[in-house]
This record gives sequence, structure tokens and C-alpha cells, in this order.
Amino acid sequence: MDRKALEKEQLSLARKVLLEDKFGDLRLVAGADLTFLDIWKNPTEGLAAFVIVDFKTGRIVEENIISGIVDFPYIPTFLAYRELPLLLKGFENLKNKADIYIIDGQGIAHPRGLGIASHFGVVLDVPSIGVAKSLLFGRYREPDPRRFTPLYSKHSGEIIGWVIRPSKGKKMLFVSPGHKVSVNTSLKIVLEFLRRKWEIPTFLAHNLLQRERRRRLYG
Repeated sequence: MDRKALEKEQLSLARKVLLEDKFGDLRLVAGADLTFLDIWKNPTEGLAAFVIVDFKTGRIVEENIISGIVDFPYIPTFLAYRELPLLLKGFENLKNKADIYIIDGQGIAHPRGLGIASHFGVVLDVPSIGVAKSLLFGRYREPDPRRFTPLYSKHSGEIIGWVIRPSKGKKMLFVSPGHKVSVNTSLKIVLEFLRRKWEIPTFLAHNLLQRERRRRLYG
């Protein structure tokens, strides 16, 4: 593995990221997440899940899980090289195609501007948003419950995403556009799920994965 070559590829792909809304009527929104049967082994078996939701009704339109061997090691800021191949297979396995894909991970809130959600969006040329559970890159002021604050780039000082605290006692969410979605729209879409008291699709995918993982491990 040549880290310098991977960094160079990330920087090249980051230049293709579009931070403009390049989608029409928002009807179907997908959430994607990935887990492993044994996180301590490498290679290990990975499970990728997509859950597609009707954005007008909240109804789940499709749930899909795919498994496969993952052999790229976990290295911070190179998550896509470990998880993206299986997510791409999961995408190809979908019966429905969504208007926007929300990925569990970072969008442009990444040291080289290409988190897994941006990588996914650029490779497939689809609109994408990253929703992460922890900070990877940037600086912010912690928001109050039911509020959000901007996430600023450490390099340029520009707004690259948002930090949301859904409610008191809830962990913060780190939202950033992936591809073909603007910074402001990435926030609006996630806030709309919270406003309607719907699960964000990545959380639905996470829950689906945990059920499947328990079934495979414990029967």
C-alpha cells in the first residue's frame, strides 16, 4: 500500500466534487452503513446495508444487505479504501435507485476533502451526504440541544459542514455534503428527518446491520 499514491488519488477525486444541488424532486433517500463480523480480523467478512426511504411519507421502500470479504486495513482518513468496494456492490444490488445517498461517514469534512460519502458520490456520480457520529476534521462550537453550528475547515476557514445536537443527551451528528449537494442543503435534508421525527436512513441501515450481524453470529 502506497499512502502517498492514495493521498494523490484522493486529492484528484476531491477536485471532481460538486457542491451544488444536482438533483430534481427529492422522492427517495437512501442510507448506507457497513459493519464487520469480526472487527479485529483482517481479512474479515463485511456486511453493507442500504435502506431506501420515501422522503414524502417516511415509508421504507427497500432494505438490502450484501456481504463480502474486506481485506484493506483500517487507516484513519482512508476509510473509503476499506469500505467503499462493498458499498459499491451493495449499490449495484439495489432494485431502486435513490435521489440522494446518505453515507455513514464524512463527506468533504476530511483533510483532503474526500471522505467516504464524497468518494462514493464521485465514483458513482450520484448526489451524496455524509453523516458521521464523530469529528474527523474541522473546528466547531458545540451546539445546544436541538440546535446546530457550522463546521469550519482548518485549512481555509470555510464552512464545510454542520454539527447537530438532535436533543439533550443525544450524541452530536457531523454532517457534510458528499457530492452534487450543497453545504446548506445537506443540513436541510438531515434536519427535515429530525423535524419529522423519522430515523435518519443511515441509522436504519445501522440497525438492520446489527440485527443481521447478531443473527449470523448467534443464530
